[in-house]
Amino acid sequence: MSFHRQLLEGAIDRLIDLLDKIDGDPDFEPEPLEEQHDAEADVTWTSGMAPGWFIIAENARRKI
Repeated sequence: MSFHRQLLEGAIDRLIDLLDKIDGDPDFEPEPLEEQHDAEADVTWTSGMAPGWFIIAENARRKI
C-alpha cells in the first residue's frame, strides 16, 4: 500500500470517528418519514431490474 493511500485512509478514519462523536451514533442514518412502515415500499423496487414477482405478473397480464 502506498504512503499517500495510508495517509488518506487515516484521515478518513479520523473524520468518521469525529462524526460519530458529534452525532453520538456510529450507524445513524435516519429513514425518511415517508418510507417508515410504508406497505407500498414492499411492492416497489429501486434498482434497474424488475423483481421476479413483477415479471411473472406482467407476463400473465400480457398472456405471454
